[in-house]
Amino acid sequence: MKVGGSGVLKRLNKSSILVTDIANQYWCERQMELNYLHGKKYTKQMERGKQLHEALQDEVYVPLTIEPVSYEDFMFKTAYENYRSLLSLRQKGICRELRVYGSLNGYRISGQIDEMKLVDGKVRVVERKTTEASRKLTEVYTRPHRMQVMMYRMLLGDIKAKRYTHANFTRIYGLTNDGLSDVFKRELQAMGVRGELISPYMMSKKMFDEFESMPEISNRLEVVYVDRFSGKQISSTEIEYTESEMAEKTAYVLKFWNGERESAPVEEAENWKCKFCKFYGNECKVWWKGG
Repeated sequence: MKVGGSGVLKRLNKSSILVTDIANQYWCERQMELNYLHGKKYTKQMERGKQLHEALQDEVYVPLTIEPVSYEDFMFKTAYENYRSLLSLRQKGICRELRVYGSLNGYRISGQIDEMKLVDGKVRVVERKTTEASRKLTEVYTRPHRMQVMMYRMLLGDIKAKRYTHANFTRIYGLTNDGLSDVFKRELQAMGVRGELISPYMMSKKMFDEFESMPEISNRLEVVYVDRFSGKQISSTEIEYTESEMAEKTAYVLKFWNGERESAPVEEAENWKCKFCKFYGNECKVWWKGG
């Protein structure tokens, strides 16, 4: 179905695009679309991956344990945890589970970076993927991961270069100095947070200050593959980021979000992916051989 750009988001009941959405377009764009139309299936493998990520995050710093009540509480918590994470990068040379924001052709974009670390004085973006130790890491399998880590590098670069600023962020997300719930404020005060920092606007300003003062961002990116069961590293691969490749890839994905083309199913040579898809033979019959 071809529709206008805003119509695509509305049809998928979305207000923004996730970095993982764009990465999944490089696995099966049709599956990504159907996940929003008919619901994602949360698997045991996804839960195990989440547990491993949380354990790694706790090695660097303890997240804010206060539960948000309002939208502003949630945005404050995210900004606060990002700020603490970026302080860890500056002080320890590593940070994990960092939320990053940006804009792509007017679309609101966000994602969660697994890890950033200082290598030779530059910030390297690292994406961690859980998988089975026996899996062959073919180009087809790793293609979405490559796109994901490149998207993170692009968004960070836009913030660092002030192409996407705190003013952009607060305008798009509607942040002011107000809106925190009373219970959230009291718990922040009990933690020792004082004065003007008890504000979504000011906390996000500190977050952006840390983003902008980061060391130079490396064009050498890394994807690390970790065994789903043991948590041990299986292998890693380095990727060289180039603006020309990124421009070509984003131009392709935007044609879907702009409503210029329908979602693309996998190519026939890759239709082996279909047997792992819950939509195969049901909502999607592109390569269906059944009756």
